[in-house]
Amino acid sequence: MRALPLLFGLAACQEPFSVNRRELGPFRIAAVGLVDGVASAALWSGQGLFHDERPTLTWTLDGAPLGEGYDVAVPAEGGRLGLTVTAPDGALSVAEVTARSAPLAAPDVTRAAVDLSESVDLAARRDVLAESVSGSVAEGQATRLGLSGEGVDELTWRWMSAGGLGSVLELDVAVADVLAEELEFDDGVLISRTPTGPGLYPQLVLGLDGLGGNVWVWADAAIGVTTPLLRHEGRLIPADAEAGPGLVAGTVRLSDDLVGFTLIDVAPASEDDIAGTFLPCTPNPGAPFRLQWLAEGRCVRADLDGERIVLEVF
Repeated sequence: MRALPLLFGLAACQEPFSVNRRELGPFRIAAVGLVDGVASAALWSGQGLFHDERPTLTWTLDGAPLGEGYDVAVPAEGGRLGLTVTAPDGALSVAEVTARSAPLAAPDVTRAAVDLSESVDLAARRDVLAESVSGSVAEGQATRLGLSGEGVDELTWRWMSAGGLGSVLELDVAVADVLAEELEFDDGVLISRTPTGPGLYPQLVLGLDGLGGNVWVWADAAIGVTTPLLRHEGRLIPADAEAGPGLVAGTVRLSDDLVGFTLIDVAPASEDDIAGTFLPCTPNPGAPFRLQWLAEGRCVRADLDGERIVLEVF
């Protein structure tokens, strides 16, 4: 049994973790908190931003059973919210947090291209010119991810790389640079830079207020990607055509990468597309699909394979 205690809301998180806390490696409870009064968790599958088998979630409040699954309401008086997750291989992960609503909604994600080829030192990165982009930066550049929204600067943010691929270097309170490189340091001195190639480099960004009010967003950095990318919340979705903003329809084709799928036959959503959207795994089958449902295990890829889905593109 693997126990990964996440005690957000206390003075510090507690060990042990089986991998670097900044890397999403094996199956892991990456974040826990309240979202609109509902017990919520970011569950990393260990494979990518998708699950192929549903995990089992069991919630408690002050040690007493509260419910199972993804739609468990938490009483207004709150308490200590506990979570036990059973992974598909039977391993258990546990977490506990003060039941407190997040002080702000999930932030918006901004992207900029920066040239860090000369230096990755903090001072040098602060001086470099950042050029805003909507999708991918060019190969050889880095993506500067920023979080925007009221109250963002009041939280502590933790950046976690999906699969531990590439490197993420924090710049400011809610800004970090993502590089398609493995950086090796020795006593704080950079000794090697190894390119990891073009592609999508997803991040999970967790905001903490120190009192149990946790918020998170999945944020993708794209480096050297030449295919169309659709912007959805903090995500970038590989597709066969540009589209948006607005409701967009596409057919899901599974892929062997961290994203786990692409969208084909992409077009603005028709009335038939909207009326025909019905996926039993979603909390509201008539609503546009949200990729966080796939990333966090509510839906699995088999639910979406070959289906035409509607989602909001920004």
